[in-house]
Amino acid sequence: MSLSVIIRNVFLAVVVSISCLSAKAQSGNPGMRLNRDVLIKKLMQADSSLVFKRDTDISLLPNYVAIDANGSQAQLIGKPDELMIAKWTYVFTADEKVNLVELQKLAWFANTLGEQEGLDWFFAQLAELGKDYKKPISEIRMFDSKRKGEITYSPKEKIFSMTFTPW
Repeated sequence: MSLSVIIRNVFLAVVVSISCLSAKAQSGNPGMRLNRDVLIKKLMQADSSLVFKRDTDISLLPNYVAIDANGSQAQLIGKPDELMIAKWTYVFTADEKVNLVELQKLAWFANTLGEQEGLDWFFAQLAELGKDYKKPISEIRMFDSKRKGEITYSPKEKIFSMTFTPW
């Protein structure tokens, strides 16, 4: 199955399956206006194989990491109502079905943190990847929700990463 077929399948599957689950916290707090614990719960609903564990704190902020059955890593850094970094990283494999499942999770992540604008942004970057998977990607986008998103792809390591931070 070619990468363009995978991208099309991801798009169709996400359009059919995306729910409108929100992870918004109270406004007025620094950070991304996301509640870390609510986001963890939503991520675990999307992928039951994720188990978040507290890892070494970063810059004195709590750091929670989960790795799914396919090797994707979700990382959330920040206090419960002051989430500073939400990141999803996936390393492409030779298994097309696994890649499809993991790209669907990335689309869900983009929609959850960037809403429809984030989903559109994700698909635009995925389309670029489909044109030339040997070309690196580094794209930053500011969202109305006062979040900054960054998508990177390293063809050498086959790592696709999506990071959201406040702006």
